[in-house]
Amino acid sequence: MNKYYQDEAERVKVKVCSVSPLFKVGANMPEWRVIEEGPGDGISNMAVDRAILTACEAGEVPPTLRLYSWKRPTLTVGYAQDIDGGIDIERCRELGIQIVRRPTGGRALLHHHEVTYSFTAPVPHLHFPSSLLGAYRVIAQALLEGLEIIGVQEAALASAGKAEKIRNSSRSPSCLSSINHWEIEVRGAKLVGSAQRRTKKAFLQHGSILINCDRSLLNSLFKYEAADSRFKSMDILNNRVVTLSECLGREVGYREVLQALKQGFSRAFPGRWSQESLSSCELARCASDACLTGVVPTS
Repeated sequence: MNKYYQDEAERVKVKVCSVSPLFKVGANMPEWRVIEEGPGDGISNMAVDRAILTACEAGEVPPTLRLYSWKRPTLTVGYAQDIDGGIDIERCRELGIQIVRRPTGGRALLHHHEVTYSFTAPVPHLHFPSSLLGAYRVIAQALLEGLEIIGVQEAALASAGKAEKIRNSSRSPSCLSSINHWEIEVRGAKLVGSAQRRTKKAFLQHGSILINCDRSLLNSLFKYEAADSRFKSMDILNNRVVTLSECLGREVGYREVLQALKQGFSRAFPGRWSQESLSSCELARCASDACLTGVVPTS
């Protein structure tokens, strides 16, 4: 079992590398860590998420919510996605859009005007079911709390049947072209897209909360066998994807969304929330991992 959890009633304080002690002796409330970061490049953002997952696997850190954004438009692709088959690499190079492979599955997603969250926790953990979909469902509740705080009405979890129907109707390489089970929609349109990776000792889930979306730009980054397929993909983006600004009928700021998400997660997961930075071990892993991150050069 992860070093942070001996049993349901007792927490053990563990100090690894230069991580500050996060537990007080005798504490009986769950500990959670939140990391707020500004805009980062694609390689660094994915390297940090992987470093936190590794630290959580090793029992060096408690469950961690990380909130971040992107320096420039970046296309991330799923760890098993065929880049050559569906991504217009030359188009991305022309526009200076970096292509980076995620540690999680799923299809391609253009990150630009959004708040990105990642949540990492040990396996097993008292707050999370042992299954992928079970963890999705629990984290989705925290996201819904945050959306409610910011004023989004009618946000809901996509049902299994509806998600399957929409997924089967689209063969687009874009993540936004389909809704997966337990992802978040508003009146049938996708607002939050998420992906997860599970190991034997921890899981990582990250996703995008769209503030705005350049649908034409996104659709132009993919290859299609026929013009009709491109048209259908654009139709899906126009009618089955929604942003926070569209939901609220006003411009939404990054800090506003970040604060709402922090409050939403703290409501969903009561306990001691500590705002911290990456540990020295995590920083070291980021430095080495960034050299190995799958990326397609754009210049």
